[in-house]
Amino acid sequence: MTDIALQGKLVDLREADVEAVEEKWQTDSLKKQISKAGLRKKGFMMPLDAVDVTERDHQLAKKFLPEMQLSGIELRSERKSKAWGGSYFRVLENPEDKNSRTIQWIYVWTKQRFFISLWITVVPLFFLGMIGTLIYSYLSFRSAAASIVIIGGIFFILGARELLDVIKGLTKGKYYYNNGQLFIIFGALFWALLAEIYFSKGSQEEELIVGAESWHELPIGQEIIDNISTTYLDHSLKISWIGAIFFALGILALIFWKWEPPSFTSATHAMDWAPFFIYINKDSKNEWKLDKVRYDSFHYYAGTLTHNQLKKRKALTKDQRPRFEIPNFWHSFSQNGGWNDWFSVLFGILILVISVLLGVVSFLASSDTLMGSNVVRFVVIPLLLFLGAYLVFACWPASILDKKVDLSDPIYHLTDNRLRIFWNLRGEEPALKVRSKLQDPFMDDEDFSTFRDDLDQIVFYNLLPKLRELEQKEFFRGL
Repeated sequence: MTDIALQGKLVDLREADVEAVEEKWQTDSLKKQISKAGLRKKGFMMPLDAVDVTERDHQLAKKFLPEMQLSGIELRSERKSKAWGGSYFRVLENPEDKNSRTIQWIYVWTKQRFFISLWITVVPLFFLGMIGTLIYSYLSFRSAAASIVIIGGIFFILGARELLDVIKGLTKGKYYYNNGQLFIIFGALFWALLAEIYFSKGSQEEELIVGAESWHELPIGQEIIDNISTTYLDHSLKISWIGAIFFALGILALIFWKWEPPSFTSATHAMDWAPFFIYINKDSKNEWKLDKVRYDSFHYYAGTLTHNQLKKRKALTKDQRPRFEIPNFWHSFSQNGGWNDWFSVLFGILILVISVLLGVVSFLASSDTLMGSNVVRFVVIPLLLFLGAYLVFACWPASILDKKVDLSDPIYHLTDNRLRIFWNLRGEEPALKVRSKLQDPFMDDEDFSTFRDDLDQIVFYNLLPKLRELEQKEFFRGL
């Protein structure tokens, strides 16, 4: 336990309950969440082992705060939703070195992301149900085999990419859920369509013709299909049990996404915090230069990158601001070279354009040609449309900090009163678990593998108010 932890003091939080509500917060959602959680009667406040120079040097924050981007339409929407609590910063001076500063920035969400998303859960389920039904209805086993393997493989690979982050977390003894991990299950389930086609139709090679009778008949709704039948759907659209599973899961996911049953939302924790520290020093020309950054890489685990490492990874802007992003599905940071997201978006738009042009050509082409074949019409074109849309919506970047924001406004400052409230929120999950590192940011590097307080410190913070109360009772009994 550090010395600074032992020098903490008790604070009476009964007045702070009123101050918490009256405090000027950046979003109404944060104000409501703090009021809902409430504060302890007795809390713990740590002294600052640095000098707060925010009001005097707030312009340094404007110069060195990271160029932070959100990756994906859903995160962009979340940034504007009731889940966003704002971001708060302060500038600290090293008491042992006047030419050394730390800019601390805390990103706050008032609600952890729901575990089902529209573009990464609901839409893929309906897409796979639709394309699975088309493949089942119009392709022979031989034609379907390649299509199913490729489509299932694409989803499996997309999901496997997320396993890299899972493995990264497991090496640190933690596991985190990511919507993208579901793609592995989607891909594997889609492969089961091969078995369904084989047992229903066998391995005949010719493509199915209109009116094929060897598939599962639709249990209901044949009259509706007859009424809307076209050249390609005339009496030939058949029910696939694998496709039906995807449709059923899609409907279930849509219900959860739309209405968020309390039994699921209550399982997520109420607050989410992401700290980011920027270290700057004065050079021989008396100018401030970026030295290194420490950022929440995974559940309070501290990633550290020096100026040279950021430069090598092309994660610095021209004016030497660190360039980071919050990847889709999570609230931690990763360094960003700046081109990855826009490249993915532009590539997705290109795929969308190609798929539309291909659809026009296929529609005009004869069914005897490759472009007019059922494989192109019912597999290739829908797959390209989905991939293009996925890249656009899953990767579209958005800035998290408006450059026009006036950082001299105290509403953006990480004040002592705000820290007192953040640290002493009721409940295990809501309270900000970063105290020692916030109050002593200039500690040695070897002590900075995580932002989170050590277990003995957490126990100390929680038990100290009760111990002090017992001491007072014993003291007055002795009078």
